[in-house]
Amino acid sequence: MDSVFAMLSRPAMSALMKVMAEPVTLHVEGVDISARGVFVAEFESLDVDAGVPVSTVQPMLEVASFDVPVVPTQGDEVTVRGQRYMIVNARPDGHDFIKLMLHRK
Repeated sequence: MDSVFAMLSRPAMSALMKVMAEPVTLHVEGVDISARGVFVAEFESLDVDAGVPVSTVQPMLEVASFDVPVVPTQGDEVTVRGQRYMIVNARPDGHDFIKLMLHRK
């Protein structure tokens, strides 16, 4: 069963995708998949799991899981704005969206 937060955030994220998403091509297991996603060229994340805060800046793409027939995973690739990226981490957010942390090829 979905949480109240999930039920409230899903329409907001869907609206965000309609307004801000751009065309991308996922390259998953040798298959090209056209999709839409919200791309951030310099996403800053903070990792505190190691006991010492570590800040990282890297490209990130957020896609709706219902918009892609196959969930991309680490090692798959994506083309955004003509640039190819390798997916270094795929994080489902629990609300039907997947945050793809990228590395420029």
